[in-house]
Amino acid sequence: MPPGPGARIFDLRVDAPIGIAAGPLLNSRWVEAYARLGYGVLTYKTVRTSARHAFAHPNIVHCRLAETAVSEPTPRKLDASAVTWAISFGLPSAEPDEWRADVSRAKAKLRSGQALIVSVAGTPEPEGDAEQLADDYARCARWAAEAGADIIEAHLSSPHVAGEQAPMIYENPALSALILDRVRRAAGQRPLVAKIGSTRSPRALHELASRLAPRVDGFVLVNGVQRRVVKADGNPAFTGAGRTIAGIGGAAVFEHSLMQVEEMLAWRKAGAWNRAIFAVGGITTVERARVALAAGADLALVATAALTDPLIAAHFAMQHQAA
Repeated sequence: MPPGPGARIFDLRVDAPIGIAAGPLLNSRWVEAYARLGYGVLTYKTVRTSARHAFAHPNIVHCRLAETAVSEPTPRKLDASAVTWAISFGLPSAEPDEWRADVSRAKAKLRSGQALIVSVAGTPEPEGDAEQLADDYARCARWAAEAGADIIEAHLSSPHVAGEQAPMIYENPALSALILDRVRRAAGQRPLVAKIGSTRSPRALHELASRLAPRVDGFVLVNGVQRRVVKADGNPAFTGAGRTIAGIGGAAVFEHSLMQVEEMLAWRKAGAWNRAIFAVGGITTVERARVALAAGADLALVATAALTDPLIAAHFAMQHQAA
């Protein structure tokens, strides 16, 4: 791949400011394959301290974004720049012994100029409390660091209790802060970033970021938007407990995600805090990646585009060379 414009992420120098967010890279083989395609940062999918199966198929449906998202037939010809879909996997994870060894293999596949993020999540127990969840996050983060992660991502865009329409962890700033305090100690000297989802208002985002900034080195946002997803006949698009609400990702969430990224960047510029900002959410084209980076984001991370246009990082690098 042609070299892209380099970027410095914490104390790491990467060849390109285009990376892959948590989700598409299921194991070291996926990491190795995408590492050959010019991405500067690669994120090993979210892992846990215990194995967890994915929800039943289907897990992804094309949809139209609205207050209630409506599923649509899979198009015959995929327009990589316009794909929007609802995602319902349930944050599955392999057994810890399996993923810990595999993270080490993934790290070994990267070349100089590439960095590996490992995304971690805690698993709430039926009778557990905030302390239990925070400790579980910390244990997972320690294992990820020991396996070779360059950066630890605390995935806070997941429910903190079981059940339908459960609130997301990041929607509880006190719980999020507790988790990050524990993860910070467990991660040691490795940079720590917090992955958050869509907030209700700019004020809510500012309050959350201000609470978490002293505890992290950066933020990853926005992890899609949460919506009820139905078929054209009004029935749920995903069957099974806990699946009425799903995450919406892809092209349709770009403007909303960029707005939140720009708000974070404005506060950083104003001196509220100095933390890295990794933009994610609807970055399905090279042009959108450039918009996010031009706004001031330290990295542009893709997920949908990694699957629909795997060569987006190479296209970005070639445009840079041509310019």
